Amino acid sequence: TFPLLALAGVTAALIGDLTGSPWPLVAVLVGLSTLIAVAYQANTRLGRLGLTTETAALLTLLAGVLCYYAHYEVAAALAVAITWLLSLKVEMHGLAARMTRQDLFAVLKFAVITLIILPVLPNVNYGPEPLDVINPYRIWLMVVFISGISFLGYVLIKALGPRRGIGLSGLLGGLVSSTAVTLSFSERSRDQAGLANPLAL
Repeated sequence: TFPLLALAGVTAALIGDLTGSPWPLVAVLVGLSTLIAVAYQANTRLGRLGLTTETAALLTLLAGVLCYYAHYEVAAALAVAITWLLSLKVEMHGLAARMTRQDLFAVLKFAVITLIILPVLPNVNYGPEPLDVINPYRIWLMVVFISGISFLGYVLIKALGPRRGIGLSGLLGGLVSSTAVTLSFSERSRDQAGLANPLAL
């Protein structure tokens, strides 16, 4: 079905180009959207909620349109992302079911310091020369690194268990900043004494 949807997107874009009208593409999009609405209604009656496959179908059609207009890199990236997310569907549902309020707050805190605070900080040095070393952006970037490693460790511990999760987050975090890993893990070992040995390792 998915390759056929991509071909439908290419064909609709081609016909639109040949006729000089956007209506063939609009008709295909409306037709697919109608089918998605009907499928969703039928699944809802059977007690199955969710639009993952239907959304992926719509994105596949649009990837076909991108191919027609020679945006191959974007179409390929979209195809890989769709396939990857669909293959992880069961695991992601399991993760969402296990997610607690504390987990949600951890995600939101990391999102705030990374996506809201970091971009607005000035990336300039302050202070008299030669002591002009205070750069708010770079200082906060280190906060993001430390928080990111803590967050990665939190997620990996939830997913793989304490011993393997800590080891993997230490390895991956060390590739970015060994200093950030050391600070993050030492702080965590103070708060969670039971994890001191894996964190030290």
